[in-house]
Amino acid sequence: MIMFEVKETDILVIGGGGAGIRAAITAAELGKKVILLSKGPLSRSGITPMAGEGVEGAVNEGDSSAHHYQDTIKAGRGLADRNLVYALAEDAVDRIHDLEAYGARFKKNPDGSFATSIRPGQTHSRNLFLIGGGYGLAAGLQRKMASLPGILLLEDGMAVKLLFQDGRVAGAVYLDIRTGAIHGIKARATIIATGGYEELWPFTDTPPDTTGEGLTIAYQAGTHLIDLEMVLYYPGVVVYPPAARGWLVQYEYILNPDILDGRVLNGQGEVFIQGFPARDEFIGAIRKQVTQGRASPHGGFFVDLSHSRYSREVLTERLETWLHQFTNLKQVGIDLRDDQLEMAPAAHYCLGGIRIDEFGRTNLPGLYAAGEVTGNVHGANRLSGNALSETQVFGSRAAKAACAYMPGGISPPLPLEAVVGREYKTITRWKESKANAIRPIALKSRLQAVMDKYMGLERDEAGLFQGLAEVRKLRAEDLPCLTVSPIRRFCYEVQEAYEVRSMLDLAEIVILSALERKETRGHHYRLDFLKTDETPFHTSIQLVNGEHKVGRMPVSKLKGEGEKG
Repeated sequence: MIMFEVKETDILVIGGGGAGIRAAITAAELGKKVILLSKGPLSRSGITPMAGEGVEGAVNEGDSSAHHYQDTIKAGRGLADRNLVYALAEDAVDRIHDLEAYGARFKKNPDGSFATSIRPGQTHSRNLFLIGGGYGLAAGLQRKMASLPGILLLEDGMAVKLLFQDGRVAGAVYLDIRTGAIHGIKARATIIATGGYEELWPFTDTPPDTTGEGLTIAYQAGTHLIDLEMVLYYPGVVVYPPAARGWLVQYEYILNPDILDGRVLNGQGEVFIQGFPARDEFIGAIRKQVTQGRASPHGGFFVDLSHSRYSREVLTERLETWLHQFTNLKQVGIDLRDDQLEMAPAAHYCLGGIRIDEFGRTNLPGLYAAGEVTGNVHGANRLSGNALSETQVFGSRAAKAACAYMPGGISPPLPLEAVVGREYKTITRWKESKANAIRPIALKSRLQAVMDKYMGLERDEAGLFQGLAEVRKLRAEDLPCLTVSPIRRFCYEVQEAYEVRSMLDLAEIVILSALERKETRGHHYRLDFLKTDETPFHTSIQLVNGEHKVGRMPVSKLKGEGEKG
């Protein structure tokens, strides 16, 4: 007989980042029992602790949620669902005040008002500064969560399958990474907040656990996914020297004449950017330099502050204030006051994901989603600062909707033994010796090489079909040879095996989505379809009877009023 535990709760939250913790807080405040399942240590794993300090909200006089709305719609290049953007803009300031009440700290002006700056695409100065960045946000949320009764935190727990009962999502099966055991959680409603899938690409500024398995288990359960091809590349990530590779250095501060007054140069030492471009526009300019053979030696550009209008003393003070990487870079031999820094675009944020409405509801009863795992908030390009705002707005909204759903009555016990048994058999196979054994990290590297080559900054039909064939070959030939260490407790290779299996599944549907979008829009650049369609549409994909159903969907407008004008 298989031994396993089954915990029961009102609300199961899968994901311990900003959206997940906020969802758990809201549900607990509404009097519900909550289990928060986090793949790693809370506030010390995932994407949120690595996020920058920017949070967007219309706190200043003369600004408004209407301006925030319009800026976000414009930045989304036609793909942002209007009802979701309206919710984001309307709720952002209230959620920022919540964060401050929880203990998160913001940079303030001498009069006590929020210090703000303007970012590309904003018509007003709307970017607030969280002290400590994403870690400061997560720490504040964690302190608030610790003060609430009714929340059970399960760290080092990785959801591997959603459970169904009476036609609704009723919890999940998860791997306890600490013990190697498989357990179940029965819940009246489930919220997925597992972040993005940037680890599909080899060059990213996100942590190695951004592998997208939350999306995969939702997709396998029948959840509707949209715009998976839309992956935001951040222009300014260190590509050289190797000791700093993957560090994000904010070009918004470097190019802003009121902050650092820097410039960016191509490989010939020429300025190729004028003004203060949005991220997709900056990416386009870099791509042009690469195509013309004028890029830096490692395929990017150089940051240069030698012509800044500020004196060395003032520049030093501003660097120490605005760029937290300034000191770190000096430790690896780069002094931004004197030296040029080579940077290049890196996978930074996933714009596609689970389709939700403005309350975080998915197409499956009992299943909700919030944060980067969702797909129709930002469209084809995201404004700086909107990501952390999104976690708080939709974490709270999804929790409220999940608490309101709460089906009544007594459900029969879930038949979990067969489900858990299959997972144990899978892990046992991974631990067996094989003639052509491949470790999870090696298989991940092979997959990343395929995605980088065929599903990178530039795509075309021939390359996408080739990439699709190679992903399917990896699944057919390499995945059966996957082998992990035969230990049980803290066997992180089992976690990595689950992750890379999920990544293979996800890579296939990401490529299928890219094939469906026969246009260039935002961060999706098709060499064979350079024009942008007049009517924007979402790509959509859903698993129906074991087959990938790929199609298109209209972009939603504001309910009852079409466009907000």
